[in-house]
Amino acid sequence: MSAQPFGNIRQRRTVPRAVGAVSESWKLRAWHTLAVALLAVLPHSGYAAAPADLPAAIYSDPPADPTHPASGQGVQFRSHGSLLNAQLYQPPGDGSHPTVVLLHGLPGNEQNLDLAQVMRRAGWTVITFHFRGSWGSAGRFTLLNCIEDVEELLSQLRHTDLAHAWGVDPKHIVLIGHSFGGDVAARVASRDPELLGTVLLAPWDVSSTRRAWEKIPPDQQASTATTFFFDANGRLAGADPQLLREDVMRSGASLDLTRYAAALTDRTMLVVTASHDDPGDQAVGLLTDLRSRHAPHLSSIQLDTDHAFNDHRIALQAAVLRWLAALDGAPAAL
Repeated sequence: MSAQPFGNIRQRRTVPRAVGAVSESWKLRAWHTLAVALLAVLPHSGYAAAPADLPAAIYSDPPADPTHPASGQGVQFRSHGSLLNAQLYQPPGDGSHPTVVLLHGLPGNEQNLDLAQVMRRAGWTVITFHFRGSWGSAGRFTLLNCIEDVEELLSQLRHTDLAHAWGVDPKHIVLIGHSFGGDVAARVASRDPELLGTVLLAPWDVSSTRRAWEKIPPDQQASTATTFFFDANGRLAGADPQLLREDVMRSGASLDLTRYAAALTDRTMLVVTASHDDPGDQAVGLLTDLRSRHAPHLSSIQLDTDHAFNDHRIALQAAVLRWLAALDGAPAAL
């Protein structure tokens, strides 16, 4: 069991009052002694100073702009007749900014909002949203609907006044997707050469699940899907574990990451995988194919963690920020 963080310790030792007041100098000496003790202990307890090369946005707020401060607001847009819920993170400063569209997975318990915040601090406008039928967005959730939702949002950002309203530079948009959102991002990027870049975080290759389920009888498929999609109920409208199983078997072949390799060869991409993840979430086929094609703008890294990067969140933030900073048109570093 790990030690409690200091912020959760509510009890403190009290010093009984002696005759007369405790001198201020004694208090200062006591606090100095405590501070020295903490500095000696913290580096050995998982607390350490930021490395010199850590991106500043991880630990430092941007310069304040009283006229145009950083802001965040809930927004909405329509996709195929349905009203979708989104969150807009805007950095300080007037006008439009290079923008990241951040996609969650299925059902999207991990939102990666720490990434949204550090990217905003680095000068990016960030848009996160919920696909049709997920987390209160209207409509019915299906795998292919999610792709349509992303393409619809990109179209509106490029061809309507939405970009101006949201502070988006439509010529500098990066797509980042986690898990199923990574598969969606790869599919969209394979058909959209206008994107500035694409990041896949532990992308779930839906086709790998489909191939595995093809090998087992239908009744076993059903029980496997109940476990696999255990957290879909209450989070996705028009979908439950069995409907999602049918969707995987129906649409999974078209969501094969490796099938996108030829179209993605010349794209600017970062692929981040996790060593303790399932093989179907490690983009093995896609990376192998892209490397065999000598993809000139491909970067990849594997972190020693799990599917949600739970104990490597700062490492994930640093990897993404460094890659973003190298893009043409990226915001100037702090």
